[in-house]
Amino acid sequence: MLDEYPFSRAGLTDGIAAAEGFTVCCSASTGDELIAHLSTCSCAVVVAEPWLRSDDGLDALARIGHDHPDITIVAFSRVWDRERVQQVMALGARAYVPKTTAVATLPGIIRRAMDGLVTVPQDHGDHGRTVDLTTREFDVLRLAADGRDNAGIAADLAIAERTVKFHLQNAYRKLGASNRTEAAAIARRQGILS
Repeated sequence: MLDEYPFSRAGLTDGIAAAEGFTVCCSASTGDELIAHLSTCSCAVVVAEPWLRSDDGLDALARIGHDHPDITIVAFSRVWDRERVQQVMALGARAYVPKTTAVATLPGIIRRAMDGLVTVPQDHGDHGRTVDLTTREFDVLRLAADGRDNAGIAADLAIAERTVKFHLQNAYRKLGASNRTEAAAIARRQGILS
């Protein structure tokens, strides 16, 4: 758990620890403190505010992504414009959750992130609504947004073309899009894709 405010850390700790199957093993107010804790405790997930006054939150996430690729990163932040979402997702975060989200929903988001779902805020006007894409939906959508056709995506990912279509349809539904162009535009606007 990484957040510079003790009150926020206490609330998050209580909310997460109250969920079945979760234990909070460490809490830190700076990125350096979190990295030091990770050398002495074993954890599966890090819930972190990337933007700290100590200015080392992003560096800590980058180090975790590099040194501990088995740890799932969930960003829980007060700021969530498109560029910041993209920045954190590029560091390996599986979820980016606005602090306007109810703490009671956080354990479910953590579980989905651990299962490989990508969770990002849907839109500033939705007050914490998120969209979840599976890793494969994300990969297929990313390649489609880069201009790859279904056959090219299938070849790149070593899957059948019908599987590409299946994943694209799921991504469209989750994003509220009707085609790949619209889905790519929505995904870019929401910070899912750069």
